[in-house]
Amino acid sequence: MDVDKIQVTDISVEFIGAQEAFMLTQCYRARIAYEYEGAAEELKLFVKKTPPMPQEIFDAVSFKALFSNEILAYEKIIPNLEAFAGINFNTARFYFGHLQGNAAIVITEDFGSKGWQIAKARYNLSLDHTLLAMKYLARLHAAGFALLHKDKQAFQALTKDLQESRYGSDDIHYRWALTLRYGLERAVKSAKDFQRNVPQEFLEKLQHLLMKPMPYGRKLVRPKDPFVTLCHGDYLRNNVAYKYDAGKPIDIMMFDLQTLRVSSPMLDLTIFLALSTLAEVRQKHFKDIFGTYCQQLKEGYEKFAQRPLPGFLSYESLIKEYIAFLPHSILTTSTFLLDLVAPRGLSSEEMLNAEATDEEIFEEIMFKGGELVDRELAHQVSELYDLSMEHNVDVFSV
Repeated sequence: MDVDKIQVTDISVEFIGAQEAFMLTQCYRARIAYEYEGAAEELKLFVKKTPPMPQEIFDAVSFKALFSNEILAYEKIIPNLEAFAGINFNTARFYFGHLQGNAAIVITEDFGSKGWQIAKARYNLSLDHTLLAMKYLARLHAAGFALLHKDKQAFQALTKDLQESRYGSDDIHYRWALTLRYGLERAVKSAKDFQRNVPQEFLEKLQHLLMKPMPYGRKLVRPKDPFVTLCHGDYLRNNVAYKYDAGKPIDIMMFDLQTLRVSSPMLDLTIFLALSTLAEVRQKHFKDIFGTYCQQLKEGYEKFAQRPLPGFLSYESLIKEYIAFLPHSILTTSTFLLDLVAPRGLSSEEMLNAEATDEEIFEEIMFKGGELVDRELAHQVSELYDLSMEHNVDVFSV
């Protein structure tokens, strides 16, 4: 296309607010109408940028790592993984990304213009939505495992520039440290109130395990053989979109690739089930959900790697790894589910620059979302206990 022949005729921009999803960035939909060689055309874009903020907050949120990872994912990692596996992960077309100082921007196509929709339910996806998400996730993980096992050097070259976007430092912002502390307190209290089958000793050990969340998280998510593959890192309802036929989800894509990392596949699985489903779906249909993931992983791996599935990726092996990651997903749920159940209605700039007293943080983290959040946290702690007992997994030896 000869850019000198393009004549822009109209530009419109729509701000995407907190009513659609919880976001720490400012997001917009943009429409550019233009004429090219006498024909009317249009381009629909999705723009994501950091809001104005002090350098201290920019660094505390790890925006440099987040945007660097996303640009790398769109430009290199996903296209190469798709070429290796011969599949399409349905990610949006990437147009532009830039980092400078305490500001960053990424521009992709607007996937909504292609028929993709974010699920209306913020945190309680149906079984159909969940099973589709498991199949997609399994294909992503299978492609990563297959590439690593067939060509380790190629896998490492593809992923070596990914930056730690969540657990890079033990020195975290005071407000976030309080949030994690009170979230953990709420999870333990909720289990005591609603799931009295969980022994006091188990709850005390869980609280001790998670009292230093940054070292714990960093140690947990670092790549450890043999469970090493490419992970989304923040796979949940907010970061996937569906296509529908007569109201039924029939296809899925992922976006917001800022948290891409090399880790255990159970990082993605536990986060999705903890934050995108409630116990009425997750617990009731767990064998179906986990079995669907395992079967799709087997089929994908054997197709992409052209070899039998290794034993460590069996159902029984993976479920033990899943259990090991449950404390991490419980802690994440304790600080994030409340915002999905009762959205703040604040812009990203307002959230990042807000000042709150210790008492205000305590009140929000301990009570926001009400009994629904309390009961869900209690269910997740109970599921951890029951599964660890059933499969003889010591989750406190991480």
